[in-house]
Amino acid sequence: MAAPGLTFTVSGHQISDEAGFDFITVTFRADMAYQAFECRVTKLGEDYGVGKGVLVASFSQTPAGTPRTFEVYDDYLLHGDGEYRISLFAQGEDGSWNDNYCYIPVGSAKYICQDGRPYLCMREG
Repeated sequence: MAAPGLTFTVSGHQISDEAGFDFITVTFRADMAYQAFECRVTKLGEDYGVGKGVLVASFSQTPAGTPRTFEVYDDYLLHGDGEYRISLFAQGEDGSWNDNYCYIPVGSAKYICQDGRPYLCMREG
C-alpha cells in the first residue's frame, strides 16, 4: 500500500504581518485514508521533513476524500522576514509517509512543485 496523495487549495501565496495578509487558509484532502497528517513550516535553508520544523496543523485518522481546513499565520514563521517552506505530510494506514517536499528553482520567486505549479506560500519581507 502506498502513502496518501494530497491535493490542496490555498487562499493566498504570501503571508506578512500586515492586517488582512497575516494568514492563509489551506484546504486539503487525501486520495486514501490516512492515520496522521502534519503541516510543518521551516525557514529556507533549514532541514525539513516529517517531524521537523514548526508544527502548524495536525489531524488524526481521516477517511479518503474528506476535506480538512486550517490556517497558517505569520506568527508561525518564527525567524522574522524571509522565505519559508510549508510542507504537508500524510501517513498512510500502512505507516508510510508521503513525500511532499518542495523546492525553489534558481531565479524563481516561488516554490514550485514537480507539476510546475506554485507550492503553498512564502512570507514576503
